[in-house]
Amino acid sequence: MGRDFLMVAGMAIKRQEFGESVYEPGTGFLKARFDGVLGMGYPALAEILGNPVFDNMLAQKLLDNPVFSFYLSRKSNGNSEGELLLGGTDEMLYDGPINWLPVTAKAYWQIKMDSVVVQGVNPFCPHGCQAIVDTGTSLITGPTDDILDIQQLIGATPTNIGEFIVDCARLSSFPHITFILGGKDYTLTSEQYIRKEMLGDRKLCFSGFQAVDMISSEGPLWILGDVFLTQYYSIFDRGQDRVGFAIAK
Repeated sequence: MGRDFLMVAGMAIKRQEFGESVYEPGTGFLKARFDGVLGMGYPALAEILGNPVFDNMLAQKLLDNPVFSFYLSRKSNGNSEGELLLGGTDEMLYDGPINWLPVTAKAYWQIKMDSVVVQGVNPFCPHGCQAIVDTGTSLITGPTDDILDIQQLIGATPTNIGEFIVDCARLSSFPHITFILGGKDYTLTSEQYIRKEMLGDRKLCFSGFQAVDMISSEGPLWILGDVFLTQYYSIFDRGQDRVGFAIAK
C-alpha cells in the first residue's frame, strides 16, 4: 500500500491511498492500455483501509456536487470520445428526463431490476432481481441458466474461447431485449447487444451476454456493463444514494 497526491483533471487529491501491485501475471494486464484501476464504488468495496478516490474528493471539497456520470462512446473507429464527469452531469450528452433508482446495497452501485424481457414474451427475474451498474464490466452478465436461455433465444453458439458467437447475416431477425428499471423500458436491439469484431478480413459477431454467477443476500446479481451503458447515460449520486439513466446521444 502507498499514499501520494493523485492528479485528476487538474485536481490534486491529497493523501490518496493506493494498492500497489508489483507482479500481475496474465496477458490481460500485458496488453491493457491502462496502468491501474480507479474504483468508483462505495468504501465498503475497497480492498484496503482508507477512502476511495471519490470519497477523498468529497472530503476535501473538490467537487460542487457528490455526483459523477459516464458517457461511453458508441463509435467503432477506435477513437475514444467517452466522458467521465466528476461533480455533475453533461446535458449535451443525453436526451429526455433522468430516471432515478435507489441504491439497494452500498458496495457496488446496486439497484433493483424489475425484469428482463426478450421480444416482449420471455421474462427473466419476473419478480424482480438485483443488478449492479458497472462501467468496469464489458458485457451484460447474469445467472448461468438465464444467460444460456438468452443465448439460445438469439441463436448464439459457444466457442472454444468461452464466448458465444452469432451469424452476422441474421442480426435483423434477432429479438429486442428489454431491461425494465424503475417501471421504465430500456430496450436493446441486436445491433446494440451484438459486438462486431474483425479477424483479418472476416467480420465476427459475438453475443454481448455472459454467464457470471454472483450471489447476494437478496439473490443472484446481474451486471449492467458497457453493452448496456453505451446506450444509456449513467449518473451516480452519492448524495442521495441513487443511480440515474437517460438516453445517450
